[in-house]
Amino acid sequence: MILSTHAVVGGAVASLFPSHPVLVAVAAFASHFAIDAIPHWDYPLQAITLKPGGDNRRLFQDPRLFLDLALIGFDASAGLLLAIWLFAAPATIGVIVLGALAGMAPDPLQLLHSLFPKQPLSTLQSFHRWIHTKRSLTWPLGISSQALFATVVSWLILTVG
Repeated sequence: MILSTHAVVGGAVASLFPSHPVLVAVAAFASHFAIDAIPHWDYPLQAITLKPGGDNRRLFQDPRLFLDLALIGFDASAGLLLAIWLFAAPATIGVIVLGALAGMAPDPLQLLHSLFPKQPLSTLQSFHRWIHTKRSLTWPLGISSQALFATVVSWLILTVG
């Protein structure tokens, strides 16, 4: 899933338990893996590789890194802003941000693992690869299905939750 989807779902999870930040962090982090199991589309990165055996040790010498970071930054920022807009009130903005960030956290931890392949990141990365769908959708279907999924989750939380 793209980071925006993870952020919106993490924010939705946070809105369910606004007075329990530890539960929010754990549940939003876990939501990442649950929704990564759903077939989806991931945008291609030019410099960063998350494939098994991928080597990012020379990443900072690759001029394409700036484009990857700009894309990732835009995606994460858009998701964070959406989560705040949809779920936050003045009293809950901190916990909504926590949920959105925790929902996105497993993806940057993949990059960290590629740079430092040690425990506990190795176990987390193995689990992430295992649970991640092996079925990738094409761009139009993959992005629209994620938008629809985030919309349905948001609607359910805002009307039922």
